[in-house]
Amino acid sequence: MVYLNAISYHMPSTALSNEQLIAEYLPYKKKEDKTITAEELFNQNWIKTRHQVALTDTAKDLGNRAAENLFEQWNIRKEEIQYLVFVSDALDYKGPTTACVMQNDLGLSKSIGAIDVLHGCTGFVYGLSLISALIESGQIDNALLITADIPTKVIHPADIELRAIFSDAGAATFLSKEKIKNGINAEVGKFVFGTDGSGENALKVERSGSRNPADVKWLKQFEEVPHGNTGGKLYMKSSAIFLFALRTVPKLVKQILQKEGWNKEDIDFYVFHQANGQMLDFIGKRMKLPKEKVIINIENIGNTVSASIPIALYQEYKKNTFSAQQKALLAGFGIGLSWGATTLKFT
Repeated sequence: MVYLNAISYHMPSTALSNEQLIAEYLPYKKKEDKTITAEELFNQNWIKTRHQVALTDTAKDLGNRAAENLFEQWNIRKEEIQYLVFVSDALDYKGPTTACVMQNDLGLSKSIGAIDVLHGCTGFVYGLSLISALIESGQIDNALLITADIPTKVIHPADIELRAIFSDAGAATFLSKEKIKNGINAEVGKFVFGTDGSGENALKVERSGSRNPADVKWLKQFEEVPHGNTGGKLYMKSSAIFLFALRTVPKLVKQILQKEGWNKEDIDFYVFHQANGQMLDFIGKRMKLPKEKVIINIENIGNTVSASIPIALYQEYKKNTFSAQQKALLAGFGIGLSWGATTLKFT
């Protein structure tokens, strides 16, 4: 048995309202671009506030802070951790592995395994699956899963639509083969996955890797931007992503329910990747799910990529929502294109 024992998270202190975003957008606005209001921004995605990382911080730093919160909040002894998985679209280096650096940052044992998983919106589900496999196979007894992303550093201030959606955050999740005292202690279920690489251009960070890397000429056009788009520039075909989610999530839910032998009525909480509040509401209605079962926490957090599912799950837990034998369905979907789901049963 694999238990999801504990979750903690960290968000940067800088929080931007819709009004602040628009004020920062106006100097970059082209004359032909339509003026947008704070209310219109909210109606597009149900987000009022998102968080922005400091220029000197990386995803690793947010992940480290989330992990330190986990150790303190849940009384988890860092020296007992046997494996570290770091999931992010924003690794510190191509080498060394960022997870290796985090082992030293966090003061973890030198006898642990440490790997990076370069993944985005489905990353939390992938991280859970890798750790679950390691524990179930008897290779390890426990592991720390850190998911963290900093999408605001790859969005140009003129891209008001993207700036309104994405937010920076880190989350840390502890999993083991045993329950811990006063923990969440939810049994991790089975998994299903999906991938469609033909959607490569629907959502990607241009000039961010070894294919067509950023050069001096390309970077010069962003000299006036605070972060300089030095990590690349996020590009999204919004309509394509929206349609992808509407087509994929209902099928994904059906697949994981069939694999578990459950009906959708058996699920008490649907915790989807917090991509867009309006989108999640539409998906819930399309699937005829009770509104109270579809968790939407995006209003004051934004889309935190790989950290969105654990943050939403933690916040529901803090409301004392979960009770023994209740079930949650977790589903990630997005960049890749990729999708994946699993279940939790609370004990």
